[in-house]
Order: sequence, then structure tokens, then C-alpha cells
Amino acid sequence: MTIWTPNLEGRTGARYEAIADAIADAIRDGELAPGDRLPPQRDLAWRLGVTTGTVGRAYALVRDRGFLSGEVGRGTFVRDLGWDGGDIGLPSLSENRHDTRGMGEDLVPYDTRGVVDLSRNSPSYRVHADAMRSALTKIMARPGMERLMAYMPTRGHMHHREAGAEWVKRVGLETTAERITVCGGSQQAIAAVLSGIAQPGEVVLAETYPYPGLVDAAQVFGKALKGVPMDDDGIMPDALDRICRDTPGTRLLFMVPTLQNPTAIIMSEQRRRDIVKVARSHDLLIVEDDVYGYLPQDRPLPIAALAPERTLYMTSTSKCLAPGLRVAWIVAPKSLDNALTDALYTLTVCSPPLTAEVARTWILDGTADKLITWQREEVAARQAMVDEIFGDLDFLSHPAGFHVLLKLPHPWRAAEFAGAARALGIAIVPGSAFSLEPGEMADSVRVSLSAVPDRNTLAGALQTLRDLVDTNPVTRSLI
Repeated sequence: MTIWTPNLEGRTGARYEAIADAIADAIRDGELAPGDRLPPQRDLAWRLGVTTGTVGRAYALVRDRGFLSGEVGRGTFVRDLGWDGGDIGLPSLSENRHDTRGMGEDLVPYDTRGVVDLSRNSPSYRVHADAMRSALTKIMARPGMERLMAYMPTRGHMHHREAGAEWVKRVGLETTAERITVCGGSQQAIAAVLSGIAQPGEVVLAETYPYPGLVDAAQVFGKALKGVPMDDDGIMPDALDRICRDTPGTRLLFMVPTLQNPTAIIMSEQRRRDIVKVARSHDLLIVEDDVYGYLPQDRPLPIAALAPERTLYMTSTSKCLAPGLRVAWIVAPKSLDNALTDALYTLTVCSPPLTAEVARTWILDGTADKLITWQREEVAARQAMVDEIFGDLDFLSHPAGFHVLLKLPHPWRAAEFAGAARALGIAIVPGSAFSLEPGEMADSVRVSLSAVPDRNTLAGALQTLRDLVDTNPVTRSLI
């Protein structure tokens, strides 16, 4: 089936997702049958007027959902699934993209269609309703709150920036309100850096297994990502040094040194200092995404505290408090103020003042600290469940982390395992969603723990996955 071309008319969003949706729909509708061979990536890219990489990402996304298989030297083929995706409630890829990409910022914490959602690193919320009611009551009683309905300065009201400066002190980063920029979530902060600071055509460095939201944003803004190899302590300094020497003009390094997603690594202080040394020798700007940084009680200092002159530090409420607030803070060198302000204004003019006021209220009245303490205890209890149920399996995790990276035994592959889990009503993320190179992490899946509202449901889902590991994927496909 080398002459088939997807119809992208009326499809919105990222181009690779539109192509992936069209392929999945064609398979569901019978337009593409089991065994059909998809067009070579280069041919389809030429016909659609996109890059080969865009088509490659689309094929990988559909493959991760279990619809396609690839054979080296032969091409990409529609799989004979043996079941109709509609029978188990599979939505379109774009509708359910975060079940496979692991971002999930825009979906409810629990999939009411009956799927137990272990695909998204979202905090638990059981105690947050009263905290929100209390904050809104306090805000409504304050004089001059009509200002929250008006535009605010692009970098945020000064009192919101002051709250941000107070907040980052929790992790050992001393700064002032003048160095704080308020954003509408970490994803907006990432977009501002890529659009306002990275130059056209510039290669941007990241961990070998980066946050998928960074990959998506880099594609939207036309930046090429290059992975830096990692070991058990995170990015390797020697590898970073070598890549910088081999890639002249590289200026940006994105990294998550605390509870890296998906490996759960917390980079040691010595490794952080070694990375800073390499960055200084090559005049690199480090973008430190510390979105998980408030979960562990004992953690090294942020890289921004070790090298404030070349570190752009970003953190948010998304993992430690609540993603729906969409509040993030950037601490950056003064030299970047104008570039960040211009980029943020272009993206959204300003961030929502009301949610920034809620975050400020929680920070100043101690609610934020109480919510984090509760979150830590809840996460620890759920990780203890993992240790008990997954105890004899090969996995990476941290007691303060939201997820587990499960390495599957042979002959399981991540895409097949995720598809089998979904057929049992459990959503997880294939490891390939975090890889910059096709074929990597093909034997691992990420299992998130906190989006499920209650521990009993989580325990049942984990036990189902544990039992599934011991089955034979070949035998299952014949059932």
C-alpha cells in the first residue's frame, strides 16, 4: 500500500499528530487493512510537504498505540490486532494523546470512561478542594481584587513575583522578585525559551530521554533536539563536553536534574558541579526544569544556585500542588529579561492573574507547604505498594517520585505491553515516548501512580500489570 496518502483536511494540532490520527482512523475504518504497507517515510513526507522526521514521529506514535509494526529493510505495516480498537473504547490519538505521551496537563485526573489512568504524572487531589475554597474566600475579601480581571505586566505583578521568590527558597535558591518571571505553567516557560532565546536552526541539547513536552515544543518552534547520553547519575559530563566540541554554536542545554522523567534520577551535587564546569567552558546556558523538585525532602541544591549567571531555572505548581493552576516561575539572568518578556507577550500577553493570586495565597498562608507534605506522604505510600507488588521485577523509581519505569522481560515489547494493558482497561506509556531515537526504550514502560484517586484502585491495576508481565505476548495474541 505504497500509494496511500492520508487526508489531513480539517485536522488541527501538531502536524505529526494530524498524520497519526489520519492513519489510525484509516485503520479503524478499514481503509488500511492488516498487512498493508505504509508509504516510505521519505515518499509520504514529499507528498504532504513535511519533513521526514515529522512522518517518522507520526509512524512512531501510531506504532506505540499498537496499530503498526516495523520490519527493518521491509517497511511499516498495519498489524493484525485480532480485536477492534473501538470495542475497548480507544479514542482517537489526538483525543487521547496524553495516554501515550505522558503529559496529561489538560485532562481530568481520572478517565471516567472506565480506564484506570496510569499514564500521567499528575499529583493526587483528595485534600485540595477545601484549600481552594479557603483561598478564593480570602481573595474575594481583599480590597482591589478587580485588578485580577485586568491585564497584568507580562512578567507578572510584583507581589506575585515576590511570592515566587519566596517559593524557590524552599529548594535552596535565593533570589529576588526582580529576577522572577511568572508564567502560565512550565510548558509556556519552555515555549518562551525555545521561541525567544534559541536561535533559528540552533541545535538544542537535552537528556537522552527528555520530557515529551519539550520534544513537542521544539518541533513547533523548529528547533533540533540532540540527546546527551546519561548514566545512573544523569547527563554525563564527558559526553556533554564531547557533543559541545562536535556541535559548534550550541548554547542551550535543557535538563531535569531532580526526579528526571522517566528515569527518576536525582543528580548528585558533584555531578551538578561537573555539568556546570562543562557549561562554563563552552558558554552554555542551562535550562533547569525543576518541576518535581519540591517532592523529595532531601535533595541537592538547584544548579541555578551553583551557576546563577548561566542557569535559567523554571518550576511550577503542576506536580507539587495542582496542574490546573497553570502557574510557573522562571529565575533567569538579567540579560535574558527582554527576550523572555517579548516571547511571553507574543505567546499569551500575560499569565492569568487569578491563579497566580491563588498560588501566592497558598504560599504566604502556609497551605502550599501543607499540601506538599501531604503529597509526599501519599506518594511514599503508593511507592511502597509498588515495592510490594513489583518487588521481583526490574524497575527504576524513587520514593518521592510519581512514576515507575518498568523494564519488561523478553519477549515483551513496550508497544505490545501497553496495548495489552489498555485492553485490560489500564493506560500506561511506552518508553519510546521519551526517546529521541527510534527503537530506544522499546523494552520499558512508564507507570504513573498518583493520578488514580484512591489506593485500592491503584493496587488492583498494579497487580493486573504484574500478572500481565508473566504472560506470553505471543500466546495472548492468539486468545
